[in-house]
Amino acid sequence: MASHHPPPPPPEYRRPPARTTISSLGDDQLREIFLRLPDLRSLGYAAFTCRAFLGAVRSSRAFRRRFRELHAPPLLALFLTPCMHTVPAFPSSRRPSAGFSPLRDHVAASDSEWGLDFRDIAYDDGFICIENRSTKQQALYNPQTAALILRPKEDHDMPYGSSLEFHTLSPGEDQRPSRVVCVRHDYSWAWVRVAVLSSDTMEWQILPDTATPLPEGSRHADSTVVDGFICWEFVSLNEVSLSEYILVLNTDTFQFSRIDLPPPLRVVYPKFKIGQTKDRNLCIVIEKDCTLFLWICTAGDDGVQRFALHSTFPLHARFMEVTSCSVEDKFSVQLMTVFNGFVYLSICPWKNFRDKYRSPEWFMSFSLETGELNQHFKNRKRIGCPVHPYLAWPPLVDNTVSLFLCLTMVLRIPFYVWSVDGVL
Repeated sequence: MASHHPPPPPPEYRRPPARTTISSLGDDQLREIFLRLPDLRSLGYAAFTCRAFLGAVRSSRAFRRRFRELHAPPLLALFLTPCMHTVPAFPSSRRPSAGFSPLRDHVAASDSEWGLDFRDIAYDDGFICIENRSTKQQALYNPQTAALILRPKEDHDMPYGSSLEFHTLSPGEDQRPSRVVCVRHDYSWAWVRVAVLSSDTMEWQILPDTATPLPEGSRHADSTVVDGFICWEFVSLNEVSLSEYILVLNTDTFQFSRIDLPPPLRVVYPKFKIGQTKDRNLCIVIEKDCTLFLWICTAGDDGVQRFALHSTFPLHARFMEVTSCSVEDKFSVQLMTVFNGFVYLSICPWKNFRDKYRSPEWFMSFSLETGELNQHFKNRKRIGCPVHPYLAWPPLVDNTVSLFLCLTMVLRIPFYVWSVDGVL
C-alpha cells in the first residue's frame, strides 16, 4: 500500500516592505536633503511646505550656518555709478519698475536733512554723493559696505585736510551688538584715531591716537570691510602708482597692521578684490586670462603676515559652457566683490571690439571652497559703467538705516577730541 505524503503547506505570504515616504524621514535626513537645494529661495519654499520641514530648518542653527557656507548670498540687484540707476536681479514677472532704487526712493521720501547729490560724479568704487540740504555738507556713502566718508567743514576744531570714515559692523553669530567704527585721518595717514559706537549703549568710545605702519609717500586708494577687519589699499607715489600695501584694522583689538603685497599683485591700476574665505582668512582674488588666482594671508615662521598664492581656478571652459559661445570668442571678466568665500563677477563674450558692448552680460558667483559656478541672471547687453552688487542685507541693520544712523550720530561726536593735541 503506497504511502501518501500530505501536500506541502503554501508559501507564507510576505508583505512588501513599507514604502519610505518623505514624511517618514527624520530631521537629520531632511537637513541632508535640504543642503542640496540650489539657493535660499528654494530652501524657503521647502521649509514652508509643512510644519515638519519648517521645524527641521528652525531647530538647527548648525544647519543654517552650513547652508550659508555652501550657498552664495542672493544677488538682489546691481546699482550703477555715478547715477545710481538700479538693475534688479529678479525674474521679469516680478521685476519692479525701471526706476527702482531702494536708496534713492528711501531718501526721496525721507524727511531727513540729507539727500542724494547727483551733480558730483567724481566718485567710484560704489560710493555715491550725499549732501545736507541746509548746510551743503557733502559726504560719500557706499550702500553695499555701509561705509561713509565725511569731510567736516572748516568751522570744526579739526586739523586741515582731515576726513572721517564710518564703517557699519553687523552683529555676528556671537550676538555682539551692531557697531559703527569711525576713523579720523588726514591725507598722509601718518596718525589716525578710532571711535566706536555700540548699538546697545549708543555712546562713542574714543581711542587714543595711533601711528600707522605706513612709509611716507603712500596714498589711500580703496577700502574694504570684511568680517573682523577693515582694510585700506595703498599705492606708492613714485614715478608709477603701484599698489604696494594693505593697511588692516582688526575690529576685535582695534590694532593696525601693514601687509606688503607680493610682486605679482604690485601692478598699475590693480583689478584685484580684497575679501575673506569661509574660515575668516583675509584673501585677495585677481583674474587674468579667465583664471582666478586666490591669495590668502597667513603668518610666516617669523610671525609676519603675508599673502601667498593658494589656488588657481581656470574658468574658460566653464564660461564657454554657460554662454554657449565659440572657442574664437574672447571674454571680458569683471570682478565685483569677494564675500564670505564667494567671488561675484560678470562675464561678457565678444569676437571683435565693435561688438564688445553689444553682447549679453552674465552675472555669476564662484565658490572658492567648492569651485561651483552659479549663474544669477543675464543682462541682454553689457553695462557700460561701474557696477556694484546689492547682496543680502545684514541680519539686523539694513543699509539705509545704517546710513542715517551714521549721519545722525556724527553730530554727537565731541569734535574737540579729534584735534591733534586733544586729550580724552
